[in-house]
Order: sequence, then C-alpha cells, then structure tokens
Amino acid sequence: MPRLGLAEIARAARGKVILGARPPARGAEHEVEGYSIDSRTVKPGELFFAIVGPRLDGHEFVNDAIARGAAAAVVMRGGAARYPGAPALIRVPDTTRALQDLGAHVRRARPLRVAGITGSAGKTTAKELAAAVLSQRFRVLKSEGNLNNTYGLPLMLLRLLEEQEAAVLEMGMSYKGEITRLVEIADPDIGAILNVLRVHLEHFGSLEKIAAAKGELFRGMRRDAVAVYNADDRLVTRLGRAFAGETVSYGIEAAKALVRAEEIGIEGVSGSAFVLRRGSDRLPIRLALPGRHNVYNALAAASIGFATGLSADEIRRGLESARPASMRGVLHRLKSGIEILDDSYNSNPAAMERALESLRTASPRGRRILVSGDMLELGDYGRPAHARLGRQAAESGIDLFVAVGPLSARAADAARAAGAPEVRHFPDSEEAASYVVSAVRPGDLLLVKGSRGMKMERVVRALLAEGGA
Repeated sequence: MPRLGLAEIARAARGKVILGARPPARGAEHEVEGYSIDSRTVKPGELFFAIVGPRLDGHEFVNDAIARGAAAAVVMRGGAARYPGAPALIRVPDTTRALQDLGAHVRRARPLRVAGITGSAGKTTAKELAAAVLSQRFRVLKSEGNLNNTYGLPLMLLRLLEEQEAAVLEMGMSYKGEITRLVEIADPDIGAILNVLRVHLEHFGSLEKIAAAKGELFRGMRRDAVAVYNADDRLVTRLGRAFAGETVSYGIEAAKALVRAEEIGIEGVSGSAFVLRRGSDRLPIRLALPGRHNVYNALAAASIGFATGLSADEIRRGLESARPASMRGVLHRLKSGIEILDDSYNSNPAAMERALESLRTASPRGRRILVSGDMLELGDYGRPAHARLGRQAAESGIDLFVAVGPLSARAADAARAAGAPEVRHFPDSEEAASYVVSAVRPGDLLLVKGSRGMKMERVVRALLAEGGA
C-alpha cells in the first residue's frame, strides 16, 4: 500500500494541508497507512475521504473517522473548528475527484502494467483468469469484490504494494461516461471488452447505447495500448475494429480471430476443456470453471497474456491454476452428497442461459434444481426476460424450479405452462432458503443464481450450514 505523505497527497489531489491543534509528528510530511471512504471501517493511521454521494455526505462522519484513529481527512467543507479532533485535514475542491486523482497519481508513480476489463458479463471471472495468467511472470494486483467503479477502482490502486508490477482491474458502469473516467484514472496498457448483453437496459435503453458506453474503454486508451476484443460479438467487434492501435481478437466462431478455442468439451459443472489456438501454437487447456462462457473468459485472459508478451506455456499454466471467485461459479460438495453450484453474486438473461446450459449437461445422481432470483435493471425487458427464463428452465430438464422475487413469479408461471415437473415461488431469498433446505435430497445438484439485490447467497449459506461443505 503506497505510504504517501500528506503534502504529496494534497499536490496530487489539488488540495491544501491544514494542520490541526495536535498535528502529526512530521506535520505535512506525515505518511498515512491506508485509505478509506467508510468511517465505520477506518483503521488507525488511515486517510478518510469525505465522499458526497447520492444518499450520504461523508462530511457528517469525519469526526467519527477521527475518533477511530484516522490520521487525516480529505474534505471540501469545514476546517479545524468543525473537526476539532483532526490531526490534519486536506481541503480540496471535490473529494470524489481527489480520490480519483490520487489513484491516478499512484498508478503513474512507477512502471506498472495495467489491464482493464469491461463487459456486460464475466468481468470478475475474466479478471481472475487474467490475474492468474499474468502472475506466472509478474506480481499482480487484482480488483477485489465490487471495487470496479469510480470509487472502487481508485481505492484498488491505493492498495498497490511496492513489489507489484502489474494490475488487472475490472471496469464496471452504471451510467454514460463512467468508463471514460475509469480509463483516465487507470490509463490501461491493455483494455478488453468481453461482450455487450441486455444488462443495465433500465439505465441505457438499448444494446447500442450499452455498446457505446462500453466502447469508452477503447476510445479513451492511448494509441500505443492494445485493444482485446471478442470477435464473436458483433457490437464488440465493431468497437475493436475502430481502435487505432494494436488489437488482439479472440473467439470460437469467428474464423479470423487471432486467439481461438477448438475441440471444446464441457464437463458438467466440474469444469471444461479446450484447445487454445494462436497461429501455430496449440495448447490443450483444462479449466476448473464450467461452461462455454468461461471458455470465452479464458480466451480473453489468454489474449491479455499474449499482448503482455507471455509465452504459451505461461498462459496455459495460469489458466489451469485459476479458480472461480466467491459466489461466481463455486462448486460446493456437501457430506450428504448434495452439490451446489454457487453463482449467486449476480444475474442477467445471457448469464442465466449459460448457467442453465451447465446445469443441463451435468449428470447428477439425483435431481437438477434451479434456484433463481429476479434479474434486475432490465427495464421494460424484465417481464419478457423472466417469462423466457421460465420456458428455458422447463426445456432444460430441470426437476425442480424455485423462483424467487416478484419478477420471478412470471418465470414460475411460464415454467408451469411449459410443462416443468415441479415449480415453487417465494417472495424473497430468506423464505426460499427455508424451503430449499427442507426439500433437497442426497445426490441433488442445485444451481443458485440471481441479481445482487436478491441476496441469493442466503440460500447457499443455509445449505452449507445445514449440510457442511
């Protein structure tokens, strides 16, 4: 973690240091020991940013942060009189901008290879795979949790260790212009766009507008950077071909893709295998991640590896060492013989379709069970999307479909109409968890998935608590 002095932070953040009545021993040269935007989690010696958000104003929590041991606070209102216990303040025009500018400063302070990854689905898995690949040669920082927006990405850069030589950063978006700002902060040497899907339609309205927002990554990158893109996605291909610099395309179907997957074999929910092809290189790969969609994520990671100069063997070792991130395709095996594919972190129609394919091709000893929560942020597409999910669940040979949430009532109705053998609907994940724990039997395989707001991890936790992983 960068140990920066208050004066250096103030210069990077376009601010001014104001020392308190009891300033740090080294005054403006005092080095902070960490960075936080949440007063509840501030640790002694850290720097607290008083972020002004849509619901909360961080200035109301500065004194709380100081009481917890914060060494200083970054503010845009008030001084020593308002925050009498503060050892020091850094007064800036805009605290959010200050956080972002400090992240950008750390990124540029020394040589660092940065890969930025965006897409409608698969960002976290592609990030994990890319980090595993690059770690075969470099010490790598990778995005954690949901730190992929204009607050989280600079906080990740502020976790950079002195010995780390590369960073793999997720770039999420909720509005037009957000990725533009993330590119300004991270200045990626390699940018990857995975796909453009029907996600965030509530905010953007159309696939074309989503593509334009994702395309901010390539439009904002330096000309000497490398654009990695999915050649099997029409809208992404258009974005990649418009990039003025070097490009690396990947795909399964596109004949002209530079990095390809052939001889793909999906091993149910246990994993997948394929032959990675680039020019004369042919590498057999075994992934510990199931589904054709994860083959695409592996191709994106391999392309990032090739663009960084890694050998084919380094890329193979990295891909095969990768494991799914928490709540993103983790397979739990209970002592009772029940298996749970925990993909509960998020959901959208395309990702659900891919997850259903993994469930359909599995061969459990017992039943195939789908526990699916509402897919949110789809706007007007939400109702038909959930009806389609219900039909797909019935057609996939699901033995028990547990639909969760108000939107999923439509999925449950459609599944019944399409002939699904057993369908249950619950208003929330808490009630669903109680039912599922009582309904599962040894040998059953469950897929648990839903949008973040549905808290579908409650179902997984209840099963683990009951049966032991």
